[in-house]
This record gives sequence, structure tokens and C-alpha cells, in this order.
Amino acid sequence: MAEIDTDWIARRAYALWEEEGRPDGRHDIHWQEAIRAWETWQASASATTEHAERRIKKARNAEPTQIPASESAAAVKPPSPRGRRKE
Repeated sequence: MAEIDTDWIARRAYALWEEEGRPDGRHDIHWQEAIRAWETWQASASATTEHAERRIKKARNAEPTQIPASESAAAVKPPSPRGRRKE
């Protein structure tokens, strides 16, 4: 797991405190909620990275696909007649 980002956690705890109307005596609760939010965010980022790495590896190991010449030629659009200036 990555090193804990106390700056992010402090900003999140402060935001939670403000959202609740700045109550007295709830700093520990806001701090713990911010830590849980940071851990959830880190877990999500790690899972996304793992999934992306797996898809990249799968794509690199896959056989290259050949597009038939008839399909690749059909995919090219002719230039629009509106784009040319009249001389």
C-alpha cells in the first residue's frame, strides 16, 4: 500500500467538519472517516491499475488482427466537396 497522504486526509477531515456545520469535539470521527475514504480511494486506484495492466498484457500477447483491404478502403471517407474553395 502507498504511504499515507496525511495532507489529503487533513483536507478531507476539514471538509467533513465543515459539511457537518463545524461541530465541536468530533475531530477524531472526521479524521477516521477521512482515513477510510483515503483507503477506499487507494484500493480503487490499485484495482484499476491491476485491471489495466492485465488488459495491456493481454493485448500485447494477442494475435494482430488483419483488416481486409475492402473494409479498410471503405473506412476512408472521401473529402467533402464543401471543404474546397471555388477558384
